[in-house]
This record gives sequence, C-alpha cells and structure tokens, in this order.
Amino acid sequence: MKSNLLGKIKNIKVFLFDLEGVLLKDKSLCGLCFDQLSSVYKEYKEDGLMFGIITARKEDQFIDKLKTLEGCEVIFSSLDKVSAADRFLREHGFGFRDLFYMGDDILDIPLLERCGFSAAPHSARREVKRIVDFIVQNDDCRGLLKEIITYFKQSKEEASFA
Repeated sequence: MKSNLLGKIKNIKVFLFDLEGVLLKDKSLCGLCFDQLSSVYKEYKEDGLMFGIITARKEDQFIDKLKTLEGCEVIFSSLDKVSAADRFLREHGFGFRDLFYMGDDILDIPLLERCGFSAAPHSARREVKRIVDFIVQNDDCRGLLKEIITYFKQSKEEASFA
C-alpha cells in the first residue's frame, strides 16, 4: 500500500463495513460469513478499534447472531447511510475523519466520500471503485477483514519507525 494511504489509515479509529455485497455475498452463506467474521473481528477490538456493520437488512436470525459478537456494532439504515453513520459516530465521540468504511454499491458513495478512509471489494460497482482510496483484493469475508487490519497494523509499524 502506498505510504500516503498508510498514513491516512493509521488515524482510523472506527471500522465500518457494509453487510450485503461486502461481508455477505450470498444470503445462503450467512453461517459461513458469521464464522469468518467472528474469527477476525476480535483483532480489531484487541487493537482498541471500534468495529461495526451497517445494513439495510431487517432484523432477523442472522442479525440477532451478529449482535451476540461482543463489541460488534450493528447499525440499521435504509437509503441514508451518512445520517446513520453520523448518529453512530457522534454517539461514540468520533467524526467522519476517524471512520473507515467499505461499501460496494451506488448507495454507499455518499458515505464513502465523507469517511476518513474508503475502500471497496474488487467486486464492487465500477462507479464505487472510482472514488475509493483502496480496492481490497480478497473476496471472502475473512480475507477482506484480514487484509484491512493487516494494512492498519502495517501503518502503525511504519509510524513507529518514522
């Protein structure tokens, strides 16, 4: 990752991911997504970072299961993800500059443009990939979460050597 992007990601304190299309590619894979998510998200928490998921999905068994992950925030939104994220950030004493967000669709663009560091999976819509800071190469839930936390840790290591 370029050093200017590493410099940008090192200041992030809140990591927020879109659920449908980013973490969850297929509704039939909910169990696999949950297992992958629960094995990785703890790394974010161990590094003192907030971790959350934003979704337009209605509450269901999968959402209830996500809520059992201690420290995993689930934010419900429909079309206006910026307002939902803004409420969440203010509630926890953060601003958009502290926010990492990964989205994949047109409705994610307003939030991607506001956050401190934006990313998209390589399967995202072309319009989304054009405006983000970084495109993640991993396609599965665990892989993309690991890729992002690895870059974050790398940014901290580089900062300590500077």
